[in-house]
Amino acid sequence: MRLPQFGIFAQGTVAHEFIEFDLRPEVDKAAAGRLITQLQQPQVAAGGVNLVIAFGADLWRQLAPDEAPASLGPFREIAGLDKRRAPATQHDVFVWISGSSSDVVFEHSRAAVSAISDVAVVATEQACFVHRDSRDLTGFIDGTKNPPLLEAPLAALVPPGEPGAGGSHVLAMRWVHDLARFETLSQAEQEQVFGRTKPDSVELDDERKPANAHIARVEILDDHGDELEIYRRGVPYGTIAEHGIYFVAFAADRERFDRMLARIFGLADGMRDRLTDFSRPVTGAMYFAPPLTLLGLKEIPLHESEEILRKIPLFDRCSAQQLRFIASRVRSREYPAGATLCKQGQGADEFFVIVDGSAQVRRDASILRTMGPGDFFGEIALIDEGPRTATVVSSSPMRCLVIESQQFRSVLGQNADIAVHILDAVTQRLRALLPHDSEA
Repeated sequence: MRLPQFGIFAQGTVAHEFIEFDLRPEVDKAAAGRLITQLQQPQVAAGGVNLVIAFGADLWRQLAPDEAPASLGPFREIAGLDKRRAPATQHDVFVWISGSSSDVVFEHSRAAVSAISDVAVVATEQACFVHRDSRDLTGFIDGTKNPPLLEAPLAALVPPGEPGAGGSHVLAMRWVHDLARFETLSQAEQEQVFGRTKPDSVELDDERKPANAHIARVEILDDHGDELEIYRRGVPYGTIAEHGIYFVAFAADRERFDRMLARIFGLADGMRDRLTDFSRPVTGAMYFAPPLTLLGLKEIPLHESEEILRKIPLFDRCSAQQLRFIASRVRSREYPAGATLCKQGQGADEFFVIVDGSAQVRRDASILRTMGPGDFFGEIALIDEGPRTATVVSSSPMRCLVIESQQFRSVLGQNADIAVHILDAVTQRLRALLPHDSEA
């Protein structure tokens, strides 16, 4: 069974950032897509920082043509009843970062944008927040139609045996609310719009619930009369001038979205969602969020990591036990030629060891040296917690072992020989920067 991206189901997060990217026109799309899949995947899926990566249909078909669901395609503009419409604003890549505080989410969002800035530009970005007890800005609790968390994968993930199994179709739409108009309604009238009570979110019985109530229009059924569920993760956003909900949903197949949108905009049976009198979409896009295996984020077997480490001079004095300790803390990443692995002057939180390929080290306009298999970099900024002292750019396709800051310090504490190796390298690099007459 393939593991999905855990951020889809992560709970307990109150700050959210949604970013859509367009690939730069001059880059190779397949190589750019592979680089984007290497964005760091946070390991904690509850209360920490979570990342979800999704791709537009055209890009995903270039990356993994055999793993593209047949129904996968871009968002299509909707022209509904009474001039209600949903524009198509499709982009290449969708990234959702969520966490327990807005400052942490902001920092991770900047890091994500920087990591792929050579191949993609930000097309849209939207910061969002959790409002009160998970309520929409209209005051109604959002997401009450979601399946229980244990059943959510059945609604959200492509079933086993199908192309893209373990992945998810993603619908992303930003809606703008007319709260001033909505708030002219009495509470009873507002409840008629939604189809449920406002204080405690109890669904109105069939006699009281209008046929055009919101929850009546978003419900879709299969041929047997059973509900076809989706997994909703919408959150509010806004300023005083403009506010609403960033609606994000995940589904096992695209048809569920198409049928739901047809019911909302009155294309299914001539009746539209009453909520469209008070809210309108200004963006619309569809993406595919691959499972971890297809993102290349699944950890390689521990024994393979040990064998890779054993061949690198930096680790050649480690015992089997120490190699196992280090292998459990590294990740393998691949980069296309021309990728920027770190930038001079920016913050640092990773240490790199080159397994295959080569890279140039640059400072300002000068090339300082070329590195190859067995070389490492990133240690200076991790030791003094300062900015990167140089820029490293791959000059060929590369594979690296990457160790995060906290794990890097654990590795140094585990093995004195490694610490000495790295200190020797730091000393040599610092000496190389000194004028000859100042050495002592």
